[in-house]
Amino acid sequence: MVTGGRCAIGVDLGGQSVKLATVQDTGTVCLRRQIPVDATWPVERITDLIAGGVEEMVGQARSQGHAPSAMGMVMPGYMDRDRTELVFATNLPTLNQCGFLARLRHALSLPVVFDADCNAAAVGESRFGAGRGVDRLIVATIGTGIGAGVILGGEVLRVWHHIAGSLGHVIVNARGPACKCGARGCVESLAAGPALERRAAELADAQPASRLAAMKAEYGRLTGVEIGRALAEGDAAAEQAIDECGWWLGAGIASWSVIYRPDKVLIGGGVSGLGETYLQAVRRGLAEVGQPNATGHVQIDAAALGPDAGLIGAAAMVMTGELTT
Repeated sequence: MVTGGRCAIGVDLGGQSVKLATVQDTGTVCLRRQIPVDATWPVERITDLIAGGVEEMVGQARSQGHAPSAMGMVMPGYMDRDRTELVFATNLPTLNQCGFLARLRHALSLPVVFDADCNAAAVGESRFGAGRGVDRLIVATIGTGIGAGVILGGEVLRVWHHIAGSLGHVIVNARGPACKCGARGCVESLAAGPALERRAAELADAQPASRLAAMKAEYGRLTGVEIGRALAEGDAAAEQAIDECGWWLGAGIASWSVIYRPDKVLIGGGVSGLGETYLQAVRRGLAEVGQPNATGHVQIDAAALGPDAGLIGAAAMVMTGELTT
């Protein structure tokens, strides 16, 4: 375990990239790197990629006078109770139940501990970000999928396995689209990045005079980048797509609120980069769907640490001993 005044390596594995950083116990990121990942790659290739990146970063950190002596790594999905096996991650299918965590532990020179990316983001925001001083906090990360960590009284809530529940897979529309998890109408299937891209493409086809339609014709597909650009240019179709997806996230938060009764919900991840238009849609969904007694006081704000939340939280959990090997 890393002691006070030291630093640790934080690693955040997602469906499209792995992010690595050297983080001080103040929450300051000293070094960072991001490496593209293809979720269809076999476990051996992903393991080698991460291990090589970590060892390179450790060498670089030590050459600059830092002394990382442990690593916290986080990822989406469900692990077993002891966090020794990745049981199921929708967006990392080749890593499920194949000994991935043991392979990676064996390949590294540093002690390593594992947790959920949603828990790490919640810890990062609670200690260093927009959640400081909040007793009952939910931090939702909206990207390829949707994850959310819950902090109650300064502690990570672990209801089953190692998480507070699979909040991205709370069902908000029983007749909604199929989700990769096997259910139907999950908040993730209606509000995550792929859902936003899908809805934007539908609106581009339906509104051929829109900026979304012009961008789809130019680039062949619409990503969050094009949707954000169209929004900045005042495109009504882009605003509609963002409004609909944000509203569904608000509906999901309404369901979470009757269980956890948060004081504040912070929205992070790539989709949150769409700014206040997106946050207003989330607030509207919460207000229109939620039980007033459980949601009337809930504050919806942007997370402060941006894409670093998981990295900072992963390293912080190791340095404080919350995660132990």
